[in-house]
Amino acid sequence: MDHLKDFASEFSKPFANCFDLLANSNISIYNETKSIRHKLRSLVLLIFYVTFYVSLVISFKKVFSGEMGFYELANLLPIFIVATQGAVKGIVIISNLSKTKTVINKLGEMWRTTGLTKTQLKKKNIMVKRLNLCNKVFYWMNIAGTWQYILVPLFETLFRNFILGQDKLLFPFICTLPYDATKNWVLYLVTYFWESYSMLHLIYMYLGVELLMITLCSHLATEFELLRQEMLHAKPVLGDIRNINSNVHNCKTQDYSESEIDIITYSEEDAANVDIRSDEDGPRIEEVIRRHQKLINLSELLDDIFNRMIFFNLLFATITICFFGFVAKIARDPPEMANNFVGVFASMIPIFNLCYYSELLSAASSGVADSAYHNLWYEGDIRYQKIIIFIILRSQKACSLTSMRYAQVTLNTFTTVLSTTWSYFSLAISVYET
Repeated sequence: MDHLKDFASEFSKPFANCFDLLANSNISIYNETKSIRHKLRSLVLLIFYVTFYVSLVISFKKVFSGEMGFYELANLLPIFIVATQGAVKGIVIISNLSKTKTVINKLGEMWRTTGLTKTQLKKKNIMVKRLNLCNKVFYWMNIAGTWQYILVPLFETLFRNFILGQDKLLFPFICTLPYDATKNWVLYLVTYFWESYSMLHLIYMYLGVELLMITLCSHLATEFELLRQEMLHAKPVLGDIRNINSNVHNCKTQDYSESEIDIITYSEEDAANVDIRSDEDGPRIEEVIRRHQKLINLSELLDDIFNRMIFFNLLFATITICFFGFVAKIARDPPEMANNFVGVFASMIPIFNLCYYSELLSAASSGVADSAYHNLWYEGDIRYQKIIIFIILRSQKACSLTSMRYAQVTLNTFTTVLSTTWSYFSLAISVYET
């Protein structure tokens, strides 16, 4: 977190868990110089990932050839999808490191701790606390669920062998290997470690990228909420008439002038003193426009980084949740049932967080139009009123995360995922009972 030490602690704190998770998978957003140790660890992890993934693919072939049944397929499919998603998310973040770093740095530079009204401070504190709470719940539920899923088969094996006297060795995942992993305890433990280590680090990538995306989305939504208050109390007075007229004529109801994309800085007198501005001391409209344009650009860049990943998330979420729930229903023993129930909730939480924070971003960005409408624009001259019209028109296109730049992600998306999942689940139960 040293690279974020220049930013406010309330801004950098939510990034701690996602950076730790990505670091466990040997991914660093800020460390551009790779040491030999880092490269060797990356090679070892890559070997683990590839061999684990190949073993899952071979197991799929056995299902289709008839060597394994529908029950094994139901256990194998969600694990295969989660491993695939983890790998895809790792590839996405590695290929977009510079863009991600840009979004974080620009947001950190724009983040304000002084010069805000009491209303703005209240809104910001609520959203930051909500983000920290959601991140903690998301992190600990998924980490606890992952370790439970991985360790339960080991404890069950020890209980069966040393308490019940049964000679049965269980593994957390269905992998096809070129040797008999149950031949002796050494091979069993080595294989168990290999499976666990591979899947655990794929899940670290999965969770780390999800937390990073949610945190960035939340911070953008917070900045838009602060901007709404700025817009509401902006002074109906124009300063540099030439610059602002240039913005109006060049935006064409869609965008502001690129030359006006500057970061508005505010002096921070002392970290312990919070400079609370009164509502009457509203900012100039030029400042509001510059901040608005900057936030729009960052929102587009964020969507550019994650829109393909979101598509795969939504595409496979229904199948993952469905089969985890299916196996939980037809489980042969209580530990397996508990494991798959945890899998259901662990698969639903990332989708809900994604949809929820994308909805917040969309509502906050489109709400700038409402604030502009309630601004004292009628006290300004005709040029000021034209500027307000263009701001309202630009805000009609809400900033949001999208799936392949096509469909906006909102809470309606989450309800659609759940309804589709229930349809698949009912179909799977019907096929199994038949």
